[in-house]
Amino acid sequence: MELLASLSIIGYILSTLSIKNMLMQFNQKLTKTLFYIILLLSVVLTSIYTYDLASSHSIKLNFIIALLVTFLILNYLFVLFMFTKPIEHLGLILFPLTIGAILLTLFFNFEKEQIQINNSLILHVVVSIVSYGFLGLAAIQASLLKYQEYKLKNVRNSSLSNTLPSIEKMEKVMFELIILGFILLTLSLLSGSPFVGLEASQNLLQKITFSVIAWVTYSYLLFKKFSSGVRGKQATNLTLSGMAFLFIAYLGTKIFFM
Repeated sequence: MELLASLSIIGYILSTLSIKNMLMQFNQKLTKTLFYIILLLSVVLTSIYTYDLASSHSIKLNFIIALLVTFLILNYLFVLFMFTKPIEHLGLILFPLTIGAILLTLFFNFEKEQIQINNSLILHVVVSIVSYGFLGLAAIQASLLKYQEYKLKNVRNSSLSNTLPSIEKMEKVMFELIILGFILLTLSLLSGSPFVGLEASQNLLQKITFSVIAWVTYSYLLFKKFSSGVRGKQATNLTLSGMAFLFIAYLGTKIFFM
């Protein structure tokens, strides 16, 4: 398993370098072809590694495995949309974060603090993670937008900001990701509601509370988008705030409250 993890990490490092060269217009056609091949191999290797890791613990999950699964979903969504949307630049943040998640699995003791997942909750968990994936990509886009806005105010040139798509295109893609993620987040809350009464634990109540706060945050953002055309700093701040609440809800309750 360590070999799979190592090969995945090498693949994501090469993918990150390929994106940088691709955005800098260095032999773009050849670089793009190599990027697609290396990334697809990296995602396949990470999928096998994640499956082996999760199956070795039955259907028990903890924070680290959930984090790796989330980043794997993010990578699948990235691959799905990179052929139709200008999102290659997101890999500059997504791939290093994926490497970090893989590294954590190599040093974590999985015998501690694992939770058993009820089979009837699996659909809810899958929908939740996919919604987290879309909104996670939107949060990465928001972070890059904030960087672009900062560079516009600080006139100094930056190789990264010069290679990113225009702010208008970046915002358009961000809201498209948010809309898809918001729909799935709504379905996630609805699919999980029948199980609330079965386990009224403090941890579950904390997850529900922060999930609802995140839902309200994204609802307000989309309302402002379609009612007054909100954009810029307010839009990116709301996007990142919603993602912060989701992080606490899905992954961080044990870290912050236990």
